[in-house]
Amino acid sequence: MLELVALTGTMIYSITNNFPFSSWGEALFLMLQTVTICFLVMHYRGQTVKGVAFLACYALVLLVLLSPLTPLAVVTLLQATNVPAVVVGRLLQAATNYRNGHTGQLSAITVFLLFGGSLARIFTSIQETGDPLLAGTFVVSSLCNGLIAAQLLFYWNAEAPHKQKKQQ
Repeated sequence: MLELVALTGTMIYSITNNFPFSSWGEALFLMLQTVTICFLVMHYRGQTVKGVAFLACYALVLLVLLSPLTPLAVVTLLQATNVPAVVVGRLLQAATNYRNGHTGQLSAITVFLLFGGSLARIFTSIQETGDPLLAGTFVVSSLCNGLIAAQLLFYWNAEAPHKQKKQQ
């Protein structure tokens, strides 16, 4: 849900500020993917009606956020909340990695692509929008993704404790 809030914030902020589609288009497709996953989780738990209600409520929220009823200050605040959401999410993951002494099943390719992608988004955000809030969000995201990438390298040969016990 944090990811959905962050994606929605980026998309609404970008649309409201008339940024080019190339600067926020991926947020639209990631949002659609995340909403679909949320629905499917509810559906496969036997809560299809709840899933449909979720979709309807989310669509209503989108309509309100995109309408002239929503002040620009609210839209800007929604984008600004992405920074703490990214930091909290990544620091929780980093803390778990540290506490476990390994990165678990994190995919190295995914981690490094996320890191590289967030670095690239800094420059594309500056180039296409010139918006400091949007670029700042990607700076913070890059720093957090860099921390996870550094942990992946640091714990590269570390094994999960249950794997160590099996080998002994």
